[in-house]
Amino acid sequence: MKKVRYVYRKHTFIYFIVRIFSFLYTRIVYGYRSKAKYHMKKDEPIIVLSNHQTDVDPFCLFTCFTRPIFPIATDNIFAGKFRGRAFNRLGVISKKKGSMDLNTVMSMQKVLSNKGSLLLFLEGNRSFAEFQFYISDSIVKFLKNSKATIVLFNLKGGTGKAPRFKHKRRKGPFTGEIKKILKYEEYSKMDDALLFSTIKDNLKVFDSESHNLYKSNKRGEYLERVFFVCPVCGKVETLYSKGAYLHCSNCGLKVEYSEDLLLKSDNPNFKFSKMIEYWNYQKRYIKDMLIYEDKVIFSDKNVKVRKTEPYEKKVNLFKGEILLTDKELKYGKDSFDLSKIESASVVSGRNLTFTYDGNEYTLRGHKRFNALKYIFMFNKLDTLMAKNKSDQYYNLEEN
Repeated sequence: MKKVRYVYRKHTFIYFIVRIFSFLYTRIVYGYRSKAKYHMKKDEPIIVLSNHQTDVDPFCLFTCFTRPIFPIATDNIFAGKFRGRAFNRLGVISKKKGSMDLNTVMSMQKVLSNKGSLLLFLEGNRSFAEFQFYISDSIVKFLKNSKATIVLFNLKGGTGKAPRFKHKRRKGPFTGEIKKILKYEEYSKMDDALLFSTIKDNLKVFDSESHNLYKSNKRGEYLERVFFVCPVCGKVETLYSKGAYLHCSNCGLKVEYSEDLLLKSDNPNFKFSKMIEYWNYQKRYIKDMLIYEDKVIFSDKNVKVRKTEPYEKKVNLFKGEILLTDKELKYGKDSFDLSKIESASVVSGRNLTFTYDGNEYTLRGHKRFNALKYIFMFNKLDTLMAKNKSDQYYNLEEN
């Protein structure tokens, strides 16, 4: 009982305050509504598994549980001394992007052994184009060993309310619900494949199929954070957004991002209606793209290059134009050798975070910066992440 009280003493009061703040903030600012409420028993460890749609998803879930739930988050959010310490105080457990290292697993087991509860966003990424990101089936073994109650939670409307490329939030429904509760006595009898498919199916959400409307006169702003190649003329870096529309400066293509979250155009050569269709087209484009030795593939101006190690102060290395060639990512007089890039991810829309030779770096771009094109290309070129096939999120396999 002493260990149990240790978890409660350290986090219950803080969680109570955060829970009140979460309710007010998500309701007033995001219009989040949820009737879901799980009354957790004192000695009942639970594992909450949820899909991931917005930056405030953890706060949305906090409002639905009566005791602390400890989120697991990628270690890039811990960059900076103050930020890292703040997340630690809240009980957030760090993990490396795309993997569950030993320290993370041990921290999770410690929480459960102390009758605490965990929150995992299994996809590891916020939705970009309405598809379910890769989920590792290794989670099944961990769940069965934990013997905890599993709560499958669905967030709906987040991709309409606050899409990852957003300029401003939209007016429209954003809700949360408990889809399924699995007690150990039930899921321990399920074979691994059935449990895994049950989890995936209950976390899956496609907001465009809801036919709900999300209103904003700038709903298409910053779509170029997602799309970087025109599917009509085939030109790269010619797209720009304004209001509800995405335009191509080369061929004049005009695409509306409609209130029902679909893509619409009067141009007969534009064949996509769903974001995922355009997303997969870009992957095919990168796969087929011819690369010439020492020629610039992509470039962007006004980009900040930072060293961003977890729990350490951010170090600014450069601000200016970056250039990607077949061998290196250049910034000023320095460069990153592509062969040493181990992993890469997009953070908060316009940040490209990557691991290079064992260290963490971030490229913070301008407001319309597209980080995806660099990651897609990292998976095509001679990088360590491409060689090891370590990227399960932004690889060139179609979703």
